[in-house]
Amino acid sequence: MANIASSPPFVLDEEYYWELVKFSAENHVFRVPKHRFVADSESFATAHGLDFNSLASEDDFSAENPLLDAVPLDVTAHEFHVFLKALYPKQLQGELTLSTDEWFIVLKLSTKWLFNNLRKLAIEKLSPLAGVYSINIEQIHLGEEFNVEAWLLSGYRQLVKRDPPITIEEAEKLGWQNAIKLCALREGWTKHIRSESNWRSAPEPYDLNADLKSAFSEKFEAIREAQPLYITTEERLAIQQERELAEKEAKDAAERMTQEERTLAEREADRARLELAAAAGRARVEEIAKELEEHKLLLEALDCDMSIADTLLDETSNRQSGSPSLDEESDLRIGKVKKGKKGKK
Repeated sequence: MANIASSPPFVLDEEYYWELVKFSAENHVFRVPKHRFVADSESFATAHGLDFNSLASEDDFSAENPLLDAVPLDVTAHEFHVFLKALYPKQLQGELTLSTDEWFIVLKLSTKWLFNNLRKLAIEKLSPLAGVYSINIEQIHLGEEFNVEAWLLSGYRQLVKRDPPITIEEAEKLGWQNAIKLCALREGWTKHIRSESNWRSAPEPYDLNADLKSAFSEKFEAIREAQPLYITTEERLAIQQERELAEKEAKDAAERMTQEERTLAEREADRARLELAAAAGRARVEEIAKELEEHKLLLEALDCDMSIADTLLDETSNRQSGSPSLDEESDLRIGKVKKGKKGKK
């Protein structure tokens, strides 16, 4: 039998075997790597049924039916083309170069689809130009539309600080209630400027940003509430690291507290044992002192008994040796005393 050569097994590289995906916008079909659409925006991937696990066959990309399995998008072909220029830039070196209008398109779609890293880049590119290429009213609308607090605040500041008054057309675009608030703030700002020019009195402190945020608190609050939607990968990682650090510090603090409580309990137990030992020692000392006192009394009693015994022994010895008794000795002593008195007379 002839040997049939078996083909070697193939391994699909996990990092560089990219899966392609098709999108359709208007009458245009785009075919690009799926990776960035899944990795950069979980929201977009979920909404459009994309994931890393589904592998498309080569037949799906046949030119005979370009719309087969293409993901439809509700944007223009031009907008998506510009978005792809930012998402998959062709140049390998240097900064991404787009026009201001193109950056606004990138900002629009990245905000809509929550490509937050790309959104942050677009805001950074547009921030120096936002006040140059748009009038104050447009800057305010852009800040509200894309939830960029700095743009909203800058637009309001320019309307308050400029010399020309707010026009009727601008008031209609802003809304009459908002225009009235800005007029009141303009009066406050004018008084502040006049007080600064008056050398006779010190100018009063004035925080225009704080007054603007207070007057339009609902708008700024809405922007702040929306910010968690736009957290970038780097910011999410930083938040995660801060959370882990806080948890570690809390855990370490709890362990230190537990150790301190354990040490304190051990010290209290040692102190209690020492107090018990001291009390037992004092009781033993008192007991020994009592025993010594009893022994002392016993010895004193024995000494007394010994004295009596010695006296009795002496008397017995005197009788046996013929010596005068104590009574006889006393009589002899009395007689000698009487004789002595007679001699003196």
